[in-house]
Amino acid sequence: MPRFLLPSFLQQLNQRFLVFLFSVLGLASFSFLLLFYFFYNAQLAAERTEASQAVSLLLKSSLERAMLQRDLPGLRAIVDELGRQDKISDVRILNPSGEIRFASRPDQLGQQAIDLMQSFCGECDPDRMPLEPQARFVTVENGSERLRTFHPVRNKPECMQCHGSTVTHPVNGILLVDHEAASIRHKGLTNILTLAGAGGIVMLLTAMASWWFMRRYVMQPIGQLNQASRHLSQGNLDTRVNLPPGQDEMTRLAGAFNHMAERLQHNHDLLQSRQQFLQGLIDAMPDGVRVIAPDYRIVQANRSYAEQAGYATPQALCRQYCYQVTYQRDTPCPPTLRTCPLSRLNQDQPTLRYMETLQRRDGSSLMTEVFAARLPPDAHPDHPGNTADDFLVVEAVRDLEKVAHYSHEQKLAALGELAANVAHEIHNPLASVQITLQASERILAESGQDTHELGEYLQLVNEQVEQCLDVTHRLMKLGTLASVYPELLDVNTLIRETLSLLRFEREQQGITEQLQLDSRQPRIVAADNDLRMVILNLVQNAFHAMPDGGVLTVATGKEAGQVLIRVADTGQGIRNESLPYIFDPFFSQRPEKTRPGTGLGLTIVRSLVRQHDGTIRVAHHQPGNTVFEVRFPDADSPTEEN
Repeated sequence: MPRFLLPSFLQQLNQRFLVFLFSVLGLASFSFLLLFYFFYNAQLAAERTEASQAVSLLLKSSLERAMLQRDLPGLRAIVDELGRQDKISDVRILNPSGEIRFASRPDQLGQQAIDLMQSFCGECDPDRMPLEPQARFVTVENGSERLRTFHPVRNKPECMQCHGSTVTHPVNGILLVDHEAASIRHKGLTNILTLAGAGGIVMLLTAMASWWFMRRYVMQPIGQLNQASRHLSQGNLDTRVNLPPGQDEMTRLAGAFNHMAERLQHNHDLLQSRQQFLQGLIDAMPDGVRVIAPDYRIVQANRSYAEQAGYATPQALCRQYCYQVTYQRDTPCPPTLRTCPLSRLNQDQPTLRYMETLQRRDGSSLMTEVFAARLPPDAHPDHPGNTADDFLVVEAVRDLEKVAHYSHEQKLAALGELAANVAHEIHNPLASVQITLQASERILAESGQDTHELGEYLQLVNEQVEQCLDVTHRLMKLGTLASVYPELLDVNTLIRETLSLLRFEREQQGITEQLQLDSRQPRIVAADNDLRMVILNLVQNAFHAMPDGGVLTVATGKEAGQVLIRVADTGQGIRNESLPYIFDPFFSQRPEKTRPGTGLGLTIVRSLVRQHDGTIRVAHHQPGNTVFEVRFPDADSPTEEN
């Protein structure tokens, strides 16, 4: 019978044990009582029958003597006296034809009682009568039960004179004696009830002893095992079962449970340490990593991918759908519109490489390069797959902005190193020339001769050499590596120095320079080289937009606790459809007359600006009026000081 079909009071094992015990004991006791009742009644009936037969034999002997002596009054007196005895209801003497000749009740004299004879012998007639006495329980007219004895009075030689031959008349009459059976039944019932009561007490004591034993040696250990199993299933792996020492089955079972719990805890700790090692291993990777199950859920991710997607921890990504994290969608991506590795990867194409724009929760986007590969379905224990064709997808997501930044930094670093080397090689000879010129001026001044014109020439050469030295100083400063520690920078000074390096390129393109620098000398806290790179890239981007010449305007200012840097040009502008992508890596829209670009300049600018808590935007993008606006926290703002 299923457990859920059991009544509520039979859900517990001890309750079912008690019900079973009482049922078995009750059924066994009832069966034994029935057998005892049957055999006891039979024994009582046999004993009463023997007693009644003894009385009947005595009566029969008295009757035979009285009949031989023809003492009919004495015979009636014997019958009457016997009928008045306690526990004897009726005494009757019948002739072979069934007529009652003597009776303890006078109203029965002369009646035919063939039915009484046939109740003992259905086929009896006067010539065929049973010769052996019999006894049985009968029910009379008033419904009472009696024990009736049937004693044939045999014909004897001394009786042949009156009753004829013993061959033709073997029986002279029948003696019927009815004994009260209620006393027999009452005694049997009393004994049965007494026995039943004693059996009930024994059964109750047995049940109580069995219940105590069951509770002490079975239910309590099982309860401890059950409670420990629940704690173990809830994650409390240090749970153990404490039972008294012994060698019984429950103690061995508890020992096996504790051993199992220890092994489970050891394996769990080992698995957890391996999982932590695996998580630490993928967290150490610079690229984002995520594993996608066949149902589009992310089952594993590293810290880099969490940062790319805009989440605090990798655990926050688990169990989320990949299309929700990547594209902020509520349904899976259409395979015809998006590159879905779960749809594209198969046995013939186990790997895949594609570009993907990651849409963050805050609305920003990130250009990434994705390397996807198949994993067998049993690679993750929680997602084994429903069919043989299911598989997991592992993706390595590379931030193209960082790649572009790194690549551009490498190129700029190499260029800066080259410029610094060139500047160094030029600086040393120029410095020697300057020293020589200064010595020549001093000698001419001390000679006292009229060398005014020569001094002017020497002064002019010295000024030009000093300008060359200033250029080499700036080149060497630009070529230095970015400082790890930000410093207080004068924005106007850095703009002037950076623009001076681009003077030749500007003049070659026929571009006019306009500086609108704030007289309040705005300052910011940043890396010197980073700010120079920002200005350099923005100005070069403006040069590329004006291949036929134009006006470059660089302005600074202060506004609401921020330092503003505006770089404007009168070039071709930015198309509306290109505006959302101008900061993406490898996006470029240079005019046909210029050399194709890498599309990394503005990406690097945005990355550097964000590193110093700044912002950059396109304020205007019409042809003839394109303005890039950069904002940094003002180092002199009261908010910053506090």
